[in-house]
Amino acid sequence: MTIAIATGLLGPVVVPADTDVATGRSGGKRKRRRLRRVLLIVGGALFALIALVAAWIGISIYKIDHAVHHVVVPASLLAKGKNDLLAIVSGPNHFEQVFVFHDTGSHTNVLKIPSSLALPLSGGHTAAIESLSVHKPDAIIAGLDQLGIPVTHYVGVDLHMVDPSSNLGKLATGKLSVTSLISDPTGTTTLLEQVASHIYLGPGTPVSAVLSLMNVPTAHPVSVPTSTDLHGTVVLASAFPTVLRSFL
Repeated sequence: MTIAIATGLLGPVVVPADTDVATGRSGGKRKRRRLRRVLLIVGGALFALIALVAAWIGISIYKIDHAVHHVVVPASLLAKGKNDLLAIVSGPNHFEQVFVFHDTGSHTNVLKIPSSLALPLSGGHTAAIESLSVHKPDAIIAGLDQLGIPVTHYVGVDLHMVDPSSNLGKLATGKLSVTSLISDPTGTTTLLEQVASHIYLGPGTPVSAVLSLMNVPTAHPVSVPTSTDLHGTVVLASAFPTVLRSFL
């Protein structure tokens, strides 16, 4: 007895020759999907890290911005310096550092002014920079302007009441360099936040001007040549115009 089963096939069953190729394509797709997944995870982690750093910087600047004091300075005294920044640090025992920063575009020139330099005041009198208040810099800016050193921005830091042995005191007396803190951004930001409540900014001077001081090479500034008159007052030497030209 013969039993016939209808299979719908008219010939022998043939296995497609490209089965292995199809399997390889499927595996390739899985690898590409896995690679995309890894790239998405790495990209997401990198984005989160950048966002975290940006948020940290933003919060730090926010804290500094809301801790500083703003002083009123007539615009006429801050209009000739071509964005030059006057920075004064008043430290313990009235030790002061006075710098003017001039950005040339490719680098920053630094002019170091002795705190004992006598500035001309209204009424024909003179007074040393160290005897004037960084809270009211009008007299300082006006006096420097008369000596041929105009500025556009002002940053004053009053640390004369802090402990000389603290980081703030060391910063004020020059024993601790701001540039040396760049290797420790966390420490730098923390210190800047502490300094912020002692900072006085002139009109139009952004908080970023304070942060930019960290990148200024103050190790080899151009020093203002001075001499002492018969009364013991520190005054400009005659060679100052040459030094100022090299500074600018």
